[in-house]
Amino acid sequence: MTAQTGLPYKVVVHTDHDDDAPLDAATALELLQSQRRSVEQQMGSFVPVITATWGVVWLVGFGALWAIDGARPVLALPLAVAVTVFVVAMLVGVAVSAWFGIRSSRGIRSNPATAFTGALYGVTWMIGAVGIAVLGTALRSRGMTPELANFYYPSAYVLLVGVLYLVAGAIWRSVPSAVGGGALVVIAAVAPFLPYPAHYAFFAIAGGGAFLLLALASRLQLLRATAAARSAGARG
Repeated sequence: MTAQTGLPYKVVVHTDHDDDAPLDAATALELLQSQRRSVEQQMGSFVPVITATWGVVWLVGFGALWAIDGARPVLALPLAVAVTVFVVAMLVGVAVSAWFGIRSSRGIRSNPATAFTGALYGVTWMIGAVGIAVLGTALRSRGMTPELANFYYPSAYVLLVGVLYLVAGAIWRSVPSAVGGGALVVIAAVAPFLPYPAHYAFFAIAGGGAFLLLALASRLQLLRATAAARSAGARG
């Protein structure tokens, strides 16, 4: 039997009963709740991995940019090396997020509205990133100096990520995503007030630390949900 719940996807309930045999209300409700817990655990099991990956990515990526001038005279990364490290780190973060995001939805039958929301949300990341790059190019043509660009680009991209995390929290009712998104918006707004290259270190430590704390909170939340599900199963 297939049941439509308040969740943004369909829950398919398989039972050992004959398809024509009616289920009592209590049994049907318990089956639906069991399926819901299973789906939520599947979708949430990858969140700690993704957020922890981004924590490391920010520490390494923005740390490399800070090391261009911030580590002098002990150690200074050449500009080309630092930018390469930053780009590769970000690509790793995107790849890991995409891979686990695809895996998290396997076996879940979504409705057209949910599929549209997910697809549009995913495309918004690319559209926003391209828009920031185009706007930056336009500002450079209007006289924005390289020194100012060092503040514009990272703050703009961090602000984009923060807003999209807030949107994700609203769409999927995820408190950790909303809290993390709000923290990133604050970080993006505060960083330009710091001198160069200290703002890169701020992005690395504050942003990376926010992601790592979010990963820890998500992991603890998942463990609590798993324990609650096992407890409910034992009582059943």
